[in-house]
Amino acid sequence: MRLLLPLLLVAATVTAHASTAPADPPIRMPGLWLMNTGPGGAAAMTSSFHMCIGKVASDDVLAHPDSTLSNCRDQQWTKDAYYTYYRAVCDAKGSTATVEARFTGDFKYNFHGEVATTYAPAVDGVASVKAEIDGRRLAPCRADLPEGKFLIKGKDGVGNLNLGEPIRK
Repeated sequence: MRLLLPLLLVAATVTAHASTAPADPPIRMPGLWLMNTGPGGAAAMTSSFHMCIGKVASDDVLAHPDSTLSNCRDQQWTKDAYYTYYRAVCDAKGSTATVEARFTGDFKYNFHGEVATTYAPAVDGVASVKAEIDGRRLAPCRADLPEGKFLIKGKDGVGNLNLGEPIRK
């Protein structure tokens, strides 16, 4: 019994920390962010883009160029001692998508998320997909960078995004 009591106290403490509470959506610190997205566990298939985040009241941390999701509703953000969670129902190519995500990081300088999307009915034969998203703040935005636009090197005249070099238009 003496050994069992400390184990029960530890289990009760872990359970108390694991409960989630409603949370505001995370907002990334303004600046130039490097974003990497790709299928869960498939680092070789990662796509990267930059985005200039301005001083906004809201921020879609899940937005990326290849997203097929639109009209997300019933969005819920919750948080516990370790993670920030997201859940929503969205439209996707004539299907309904349920999105569930779990994030770590401070959203000021970095974050990492694991996103699971389930489609009903399946989209192009795919019923569910898992992806990962990483974000890292690099620097303040240059004055000539548009806020909120996906900046993909080699597209739309985007060249080197270093602060000291002018952007090509």
